[in-house]
Amino acid sequence: MEIALQLYTVRDPMEKDPWGTLEKVRDIGIRNVEIAGLYGHSADDWRKKLDELGLKAIGAHIGLGQLRDDFEGVIRDQQTIGFPYVILPWVGKESYEQGWDRFAKELEPIAKALKERSVRFAYHNHNFEFEMQNGKPGLEVFYEAADPALVLAQIDVYWVAYAGHDPADLIRRLKGRVPLVHLKDGRLGTGKPEFLEAGKGDVNLPAVLQACAEVGAEYGTIELDVCPQDPIESVRESFQNLKRMGL
Repeated sequence: MEIALQLYTVRDPMEKDPWGTLEKVRDIGIRNVEIAGLYGHSADDWRKKLDELGLKAIGAHIGLGQLRDDFEGVIRDQQTIGFPYVILPWVGKESYEQGWDRFAKELEPIAKALKERSVRFAYHNHNFEFEMQNGKPGLEVFYEAADPALVLAQIDVYWVAYAGHDPADLIRRLKGRVPLVHLKDGRLGTGKPEFLEAGKGDVNLPAVLQACAEVGAEYGTIELDVCPQDPIESVRESFQNLKRMGL
């Protein structure tokens, strides 16, 4: 499994100087990134800069509205930049209030259309997906209903643990559907989310990495929703800690 960075982590410096920030990311030793917006630049500009820096876009977080309303625009950007995964990063309650099984089926046409363009679709969880539906966590209902050939998982391990579940166990149970994992860390049991650099929090990341190895996950991505220090330094520390864990 290779290390990647979700660029949402460094969104503040990206807003001010996207290319300079990407260069700092490259200098840390990271070679794979997940895109979260183009920061005013064209897809062509992104492809040129990524190539220049020796970076590879392995995925993009793209909202449901954009996927529904500008699908061809998403495909154009994907074909130019070359990311193999489109990841749905979050949905509002209106999307799943009729049931996670129903929502899974609503996503399948989007996932099928992406697959026909040789792009894979994954869903990124938070903690609200673990609210119970008919005696099961919503996320379990979702993946039972969704076609495994179409709808893959990007498991955010902190949010799984925050919801009171075992992320390593979930990754194993979704074997064959987990190419992407967010190696997020932070405090647990405090009553509110608190994000820390990978390896500094309460998530059992060594157990997660073992599960990732067992299921053949491709990318373990650094992501902090909020950085406790300068974002570049949080990324650097996370990267170094993950390397020490054997990644």
